[in-house]
Amino acid sequence: MDGIHDLGGMQGFGPVRVEADEPPFHEPWEGRAHGLVVAAAIAVPSAGGTVRPYIERMGHTEYLATSYYEHWLSALESRLVGAGVIGEDELATKQAAIAAGEPVPTRGDPDTATFARSLFHPFPVDELEGPPPRFAVDDPVRVRRMHPTGHTRCPRYVRGAQGTVLAVRPAQRLPDLAVQGETRVEAYYSVAFGPSELWGDDAEPGASTVVVDLWESYLEAP
Repeated sequence: MDGIHDLGGMQGFGPVRVEADEPPFHEPWEGRAHGLVVAAAIAVPSAGGTVRPYIERMGHTEYLATSYYEHWLSALESRLVGAGVIGEDELATKQAAIAAGEPVPTRGDPDTATFARSLFHPFPVDELEGPPPRFAVDDPVRVRRMHPTGHTRCPRYVRGAQGTVLAVRPAQRLPDLAVQGETRVEAYYSVAFGPSELWGDDAEPGASTVVVDLWESYLEAP
C-alpha cells in the first residue's frame, strides 16, 4: 500500500550512512527478534509468511520512531495475535509488567535453540509453472501508475518510469495476492532505470543506474 514505509525516492530523511564493518546485529535482542520471526514462520504456519504486510500496518509516527528490528518485532506480535497464538490483552499485560521492572523471562531449551539455528540457511526457491513471460531481455518497459490499497512490492518511486529488462526471472507467486491467501503465478523481471528517468533534472552527475525486481503485472509496454 502507499504508506510511510515506502520511503524510496522521498526526501528530507537525511543521507544513508554506511557503517564500516557493520555487524549483523547491534544488540543481542535484535538477533533474538530475527530468530523468533524465522522460527515462528516454521513452527507456527498460521503465523508464517512475510513480515512486510504487518510492518505496513504500523502507524506512521511509530514506524519513523522505531528501528529496523523493532519493525520486525511489532510485525511478529501482530502475526501471533492474528493467528490466535497469544491474546492481545495477554501481550499488553506482559509488556506492561516488564516495563514496570519485572525480569524478562528466560528459557533454556537446547533442542529449540538447535532448531532455530538450523533455519539460518538459504531456503530453496520453488519452481512454479506459470504463463510464459511477455517481455524479454533488453525490452523497454514502463511501470504502471498504480495506487494499491493493500500490500504491493511495486515501489512508489518507479511507478510511471520507463526502464529496460536486464533479466527474466523464474515465475513466482505475486506477493500482492499471496498475503491474502490467493495464488497467481507470473514472471518477474530485473528492470534497470536510468537516474534521470527517476530523478529528472535532480539526478546527480554520475548517479548509478537503479535495478528493481518487478512482477509482470506491474509492467506494460511503453
